[in-house]
Amino acid sequence: MTDPNLLAGRYRLLERRDRAGTSWRSRDELLQRDVTITGISLPPPGPHRELLLGRIRAAADFRHPNVITLHDVVSFPDQVWLILESVEGRSVLRTVRAEGPLTSERAAEVGLRVLDAQTAAHGRGVHLQADPESVLLTPDDRVVVTGLAAFDATDELRDLGAVLFTAVEGQAPGTGPYAGPRPADGTGPARGETGGSGPAVTGSTGGAGGTGAADSGPLAPLLEGLLAADPAHRPDATTARTVLLGLTSRPARSRPGRLLPVAAALVLLLLAVGGTAFWLWPRPEARPPSPAPLPTFFAKAPDPCSLISAEWAERLYLKTSPSRRKTTCDWSAADPKAPGGLRNTLEITLVREPEAKLAHTKYLRLRSQDAKDTRVISAPADVPGLGDEAYFFQLSNGHSSVNSVVVVRVGNIVTALQYHRFTVPDTGGRGRAGAVQAAHWTVDSLRGRK
Repeated sequence: MTDPNLLAGRYRLLERRDRAGTSWRSRDELLQRDVTITGISLPPPGPHRELLLGRIRAAADFRHPNVITLHDVVSFPDQVWLILESVEGRSVLRTVRAEGPLTSERAAEVGLRVLDAQTAAHGRGVHLQADPESVLLTPDDRVVVTGLAAFDATDELRDLGAVLFTAVEGQAPGTGPYAGPRPADGTGPARGETGGSGPAVTGSTGGAGGTGAADSGPLAPLLEGLLAADPAHRPDATTARTVLLGLTSRPARSRPGRLLPVAAALVLLLLAVGGTAFWLWPRPEARPPSPAPLPTFFAKAPDPCSLISAEWAERLYLKTSPSRRKTTCDWSAADPKAPGGLRNTLEITLVREPEAKLAHTKYLRLRSQDAKDTRVISAPADVPGLGDEAYFFQLSNGHSSVNSVVVVRVGNIVTALQYHRFTVPDTGGRGRAGAVQAAHWTVDSLRGRK
């Protein structure tokens, strides 16, 4: 009998990779391997549909070490599902946020691999979406472009510039205090400066290789050209490759064993972009604001429905509009037709005691009761750094679902959160992670309240 939870009787959707539900971490049950499945809506029958299907066929025949592999296609009347290679790694954006900017040499090598992929794909009629979030860096040193563009990608070199900028600056273009480069003499704002509030990049040393502002200097002229608003001022792919080769130890293809000196590469670039001046991106020092202290007393009970924002609910695969039951607030599954592992619900119950001492007593009583519950499959355990005190445990509701529960005390209130997943077991600890994340968001929402 065919499993109704399998796509095409073969692929099990495990977890959404995006909020829209178009990309899923999945399992090929036939070949017993992990895959990524992405859904693409088909336009009405006609030239646009035929063009899209032609692009998909071209991508299916294309193989490149720096491009995600398309294994299979499952077609429906109004949609196709692309069965893609599963790549373990972090995007360029996530990497620099976690580890700091890359060295200019490492960034140039990443850029070269992206450029190799773009060039090879063009030769086969395949268009790539290569941006800081769709270029992955893997533990085994692969650089993989995971975005396959359905139609023509008109700004591929600008995308390359965004990847390089993010790699050396630690933030995507236009998201930080400086949206573009600032003149070396420091006079006046840079062209295209927006004054955004992206993640700050501080000091002169980064986490990945200890890069500083000086390290981004060799790439600055190339970035200025690639990110130019006017395409006429951008260097071509050959010039970009020449500059990047000059910053790496990879031999140039046209001259085996020889490297174009960096200075010559920069001159070539400056001529290509019309004599663009040398720009530098300063790294203003900034410290993240300290979080507000946790209250020690609440004069009235906070509304539990106000503790999880709509954005946070989406990230937990929940509907953004909760329902209220006295001291309890419920969030239902965003998609009730999704596979069990994604039909999640959240319940938050909040109780206020007259004083913190009584709340502590209630917390201990609840913990003792939960430890004796016969449905417990994961005994209560402390969650350090969460509120004044907190513990986590899991309950099984039979063979179809698991409740991941966090009970946390802040001052004179006790809050119990139940994150319910319709799946057994808790695959990859996703239920625990969701419950603990919801608890941290709840505690953050209580900061500054009275």
